Amino acid sequence: MVVEEELRDFYDIAIVIPTLNEEAGIAPTIQSIKEAIGTKFSFKIVVVDGLSTDKTVEIARSMGAKVVRQRRRGYGDALQAGFYFVDTKLKTTVTVMIDADGTYEPKDIAKMVDIVISGEADFVIGNRFANMHKDAMTRVNRIGNKVLSNVSRRLLKIKVSDSQCGLRAFRSDLANIFYNSSLGMPFATEMLTATSMYHIRIKEIPTSYYKRVGDTKLNPIQDGSRILGTIIRLMRDTRPLSFFGSIGMIMIAVGAFLGAEVLLEYLSTGTVRKIPTTILSVLLVITGVQTISLGLISDMIKNKNYDRHIFFSE
Repeated sequence: MVVEEELRDFYDIAIVIPTLNEEAGIAPTIQSIKEAIGTKFSFKIVVVDGLSTDKTVEIARSMGAKVVRQRRRGYGDALQAGFYFVDTKLKTTVTVMIDADGTYEPKDIAKMVDIVISGEADFVIGNRFANMHKDAMTRVNRIGNKVLSNVSRRLLKIKVSDSQCGLRAFRSDLANIFYNSSLGMPFATEMLTATSMYHIRIKEIPTSYYKRVGDTKLNPIQDGSRILGTIIRLMRDTRPLSFFGSIGMIMIAVGAFLGAEVLLEYLSTGTVRKIPTTILSVLLVITGVQTISLGLISDMIKNKNYDRHIFFSE
């Protein structure tokens, strides 16, 4: 018996736009995308809405976008829902993600897609700092984004200058490695970590960044703290030897320092009077060695699970 493959609409590009009460920005965003891409590529706009209470959904549908409703809340959940819809309901070559608040330049989409289709890279991300317009980002947000990007680059070895940029394009068959991630803003960092772990070729290009339309949903302190916590967790999971090794070496160094004081006392007096210090020194050294051993074992397990290139999706 021959089983026919489910027929799915084919497009060169699927453009995923997460929304939550973006009635002021969704229409200009969709229109700008249509004008920027024109007839160069066939494309489908997929708006993933987080239960907006304004007219975002109605406007998106009236402009020909496919609207997918979130079952949960969160920026990361919206993108994963959009990627899953594209992966299961459409047939596309490249998937693009962009915000609905007018901050990004839709003309940059074609540049990114060209890079992916040509095979120059599998994942393309923008760099907002290359062409950020005045008042596009507050001073606090600018500093916070640079700090997070720098920490990501150093701790996670993510070789991009703007790890939080929300304009990205990637091969559609890579979507499955981004599932089961954070529901909120940390998802942006987790995406890049996945590309690094699976040895996916990534390229960063300059992109314009404008002041957003409508009210922001971001909480700089809260979201920044969550992203920083995620970076630390990702370092533990993806670079365990460096994570546990650093902690272990600090323990050994402190233990050795305390132990040296006890040793000097013994050499000069022939007795050891600082018993608590001696016990603490020994415990720190032993725990440090065990922590490093944990890092070595975790690193071997990690390499077994991730040390492979993805050439296609199964």
